[in-house]
Amino acid sequence: MSNMKKRYTAAAAMMMVLGMCASASAAFDENLNDYTLDTMVVEADAIKNKFGDTITEQSYYRTGGDVKVISREEIEKRHYTDVTEAIKRIPGVTFQNPGYRGGEYGYAPYNNSMSINGDSRVIILVDGRRVDNSTSTRFGTSSASGTRTMADLNQVVSIDSVDKIEVIKGPGASVYGADATGGVINIITRKGSVENKGTIDLSTGSWHKHIYNITYSGSAGDDKSWHYFVSATRNMASNSKYKDGLTGNNYTYEGTNYKEEGVNLRIDKDFNDKQNLKIWYNHQNGKDGYPITAPDYRYWNATEWNRIIADTEAGKFGNTKNPGYRNLFVLDALSGSFNQYRNNDIDVTYTFDKDNGMDSFIRVYDQKHHYNGLDWYPDWVQPDGSYLPFPGTPGWNAFDYYFSPVHPASYTENNRGVQVQYGKSVGVNDILASVTYDRGKTDSVKWQRAAASYKTTVVERDSILGYIQDKIHINNKWDLTPALRYSRYSTFDTKTENGTTSNNNSDSSYVTPTITTQYAFDDTMSAYLGWTKIKRPVKSKDYTTTVLNGGTLKDESGNVWTFGLRKDIDEKTSVAAHYDLTDMSNAVTSYSIWAPNEHGVYDYRNKSINAKEKKKSFNVTVDHQFDENWSLGLAYTHLKDEWKAKDGMNFDPDISLDKNSNVNTMINSLRPANHYTANLSYEKDKWYTGLLVNWYTGMSTEAFTNNRALVLDWSLNYEVNKDLTTYLTISNLTNEGYENAYSAYNGVGAAPQPGRCIMVGMKYSF
Repeated sequence: MSNMKKRYTAAAAMMMVLGMCASASAAFDENLNDYTLDTMVVEADAIKNKFGDTITEQSYYRTGGDVKVISREEIEKRHYTDVTEAIKRIPGVTFQNPGYRGGEYGYAPYNNSMSINGDSRVIILVDGRRVDNSTSTRFGTSSASGTRTMADLNQVVSIDSVDKIEVIKGPGASVYGADATGGVINIITRKGSVENKGTIDLSTGSWHKHIYNITYSGSAGDDKSWHYFVSATRNMASNSKYKDGLTGNNYTYEGTNYKEEGVNLRIDKDFNDKQNLKIWYNHQNGKDGYPITAPDYRYWNATEWNRIIADTEAGKFGNTKNPGYRNLFVLDALSGSFNQYRNNDIDVTYTFDKDNGMDSFIRVYDQKHHYNGLDWYPDWVQPDGSYLPFPGTPGWNAFDYYFSPVHPASYTENNRGVQVQYGKSVGVNDILASVTYDRGKTDSVKWQRAAASYKTTVVERDSILGYIQDKIHINNKWDLTPALRYSRYSTFDTKTENGTTSNNNSDSSYVTPTITTQYAFDDTMSAYLGWTKIKRPVKSKDYTTTVLNGGTLKDESGNVWTFGLRKDIDEKTSVAAHYDLTDMSNAVTSYSIWAPNEHGVYDYRNKSINAKEKKKSFNVTVDHQFDENWSLGLAYTHLKDEWKAKDGMNFDPDISLDKNSNVNTMINSLRPANHYTANLSYEKDKWYTGLLVNWYTGMSTEAFTNNRALVLDWSLNYEVNKDLTTYLTISNLTNEGYENAYSAYNGVGAAPQPGRCIMVGMKYSF
């Protein structure tokens, strides 16, 4: 790689800065351990510091902000089946998916993506390590046409191996990267217990859905210094059912069957209170049905079927030109189309020191993720010129239909890297510094029609990410944390049988500052304020995409401000309010602008552009403990986005969803403007029950079948004895018909969410 010497020099300089930043300030006599946990095995689920923040094993990274923590206790009581299900109760967290698991590589609308406070620039971590790949095109080849999400939460790790989930909104953790505009999801894995124990968790229910989990953990050695945790899971189901928002009827969502499995192993060796070794292995695999979309039952009859085929043959593609066009995708579901993934991750971390809860460690990791699938269907016009019969009719059942040859592609993403972190407490200063070197690589194998053969392409990119932060405990009420982050990305190097080419416009490096502060007015009230400079590299294709006035798409940049206030009204009631402002001086998107075609004729056309973006979000939460049995949490989130033209461009003044403009630019219409949540729980003796209410409002009926959706999830536990618990869960209790994603190409109602699902289960501990 070119300039590698400069990169290593910059990385070394980041670590050297540590020695120049230690303050000579005198220490005060407060016990600083209330900022962090200094033990590796955490038994409590809600330990808080003076600012009201929940403390976890890795909370020393945090520097203030809107942070929610989902504990292992909540995961088990609510019986969440995956990480997505666990965090959907968090105010401001929304998902966009087609209503089924898995998804086709390279197509964002057919995958599970997420946003925090309306921003999909979200970083996903496991034990503080980023899991994204800088060369990945899993969610599309361009930042303009796809979500900024870089990983599917449901395929990262099995929920049975999760100890806690931290949801950090905005710039509340400077160390996680200069591109975490929306926030961070940090998944903390389970460590082996001191006592040997195991669990078997079995559940079954609607749609022939079966979930099997087994875990075993414990310790070994005379001093119990070895800890181990192992888990295995299988989650499988037949085709789901849903309520169609267009017709009000219930249907089977053909092709949504799936089978997913996971194995997780974690081994810890505690040498002493400050040194330990962690070895973590994670395997995930799955085969998920691929129906693409649900049918439009308004056009589901033989007459419309023939009309849709005829219009398609006449060159009318998509819902706008050919209403009901997506009904042809039923052929994919009925023909057994599927997507597969297989992930193997290894993380070895040696912690050589702990100071005031801050870990100093060296980590090496390797993750390899493989994706492939089969998207096939019979030709709707057969070789003899006849139309394929309408599905379900006698003609369909008797028809010997013809399939064109299919040549499926496969993709392998690989990350290898090393991270060094050092933390030191000097007087009132908690100084933390880290450097990570990562090599990302994606191998793609695709069929080349002209050559009538497969072609292998390898794309590589190196990155160096560093940071240094100084958490200054000014006094026993006030923390101030300045930080600097360094990011260095090499060029995208593409290797084929014809040699190696480099995109020389794609290398970049920058330093981004951030500063946050927290202040505790008294034991019941605290506030935080934060600012960070954002720089986010775009994808490989963006660097070669020419924009209207020359040049190419640029890395995204801007500023994020966040402010929050927390107040304990009394011993039973607390309230909090949070405000975020994201002001992007450059944000890549796709929009309808005044532009010429290849013949020089001007009109409003959809183009990838550099634009300006301003996003605002507001959260307010109320938590109340009625008595020792009843508790209630309420929350409200409001989101608003505004895009503006730059560089002399002219936006279409009469833009509408029907013009098939990119969905990301219509974000105010393509997501709920308001999100209300209520989390009610009751616990007494052997009983526990919880009701989660998500109410979404302010959705455009140009994109969704309704402008609001009320979704209820309920769980009930009964402890038969100390070793056996039985439970009942019902997701989408009222069988609400709704969607959380839209594509103008497929039309309204193409991505229905699953209907009511009832599961019964038992968990046995031994």
